Amino acid sequence: MRLLAKCMLIFLFPVFWAEEGAAFQSSTLFGPETPLEMELVTSLNELRLSKSDTVFFATYLRYKTEAEDWDSVRVELRARGNSRRTKCNFPPIRIKIRKKDSKNTIFEEDKALKLVLPCQVANSFNDMIRKEYICYKFYETITPYHFRTRLVNLTLTDSKERKSKTHNLTAFLIEDDDKAAKRFDGKISDAKMVRPNFINDTSALKQDFFAFMIGNTDWSNTVQHNVKIMEKIGSKHIPFPYDFDMAGIVGAPYAIPYDYLPITTVQERLYRGICRDPALVQYVRNLFIIKEQEFYDIMARYENDISTNDYKVARNYLSGFFEIIKNDKLFNSQILSKCQPDTY
Repeated sequence: MRLLAKCMLIFLFPVFWAEEGAAFQSSTLFGPETPLEMELVTSLNELRLSKSDTVFFATYLRYKTEAEDWDSVRVELRARGNSRRTKCNFPPIRIKIRKKDSKNTIFEEDKALKLVLPCQVANSFNDMIRKEYICYKFYETITPYHFRTRLVNLTLTDSKERKSKTHNLTAFLIEDDDKAAKRFDGKISDAKMVRPNFINDTSALKQDFFAFMIGNTDWSNTVQHNVKIMEKIGSKHIPFPYDFDMAGIVGAPYAIPYDYLPITTVQERLYRGICRDPALVQYVRNLFIIKEQEFYDIMARYENDISTNDYKVARNYLSGFFEIIKNDKLFNSQILSKCQPDTY
């Protein structure tokens, strides 16, 4: 089966590989694979209660350099997101650094960042953060059009009026939307609605299969929900998905599917892609089959950092995807027959 898949991939490669190659740019912040050691002091209550997208709270971010020395940089923070912001003790955070403050630091080329935190204080929630981070690593292997990420060992002190409390958390950083688009000489679309036929079909299909693989239904290219759409002159639009905490493979306790979907839990997979050219669908199918071991290898890097049971459940969930796409009958019933017609 794998040999056949490789042959088909080689045959279809010249016809359907519509994505452009990535413009490689090194990154001091996102280059290393090792977690970044970070310390932050802020008021979580202030962050959660502030509803304005323009109000930031100043503080200092301390971090460990590659030389194992501690350094600091002045930053401004605000809460972001909706679901985690209202349901969790730790809201996702947007970080902004002024150009003059970032000079000669690892943040000089990344002055705007997102920081993803666990929902609650518990090892299980740290495991969920690692599993969500793994999803970003999965997507990196599928397409050059992805957000760069880096794991963080975060010491977060919640400054309160009477008594501050310090938490040791697993977190990760995500590069800024505009920075990601700039790597490809593109820009993030500000359109309120993006028609499916305006999006690169190969990129869209990879995203559709990826969402099905991790069990994510909490996204939409059309209204840019948990997806940023990149525009580039002379090319069709490219999706950049993010925020995978609602995915079945992550297993967040607060994750429930929308009531209009024909599933009752996020562990149930549901294909939400647009119907595409059959040959292109087979090309993307074979691409995922060829990368099966690569996905398992990515998971294995973090096996020792996730509880044994959570790791086993997540790996079994991933293997369930490959059981579907390698079986023609299951592939037809769960993917081909579920695609949505392009009505635009």
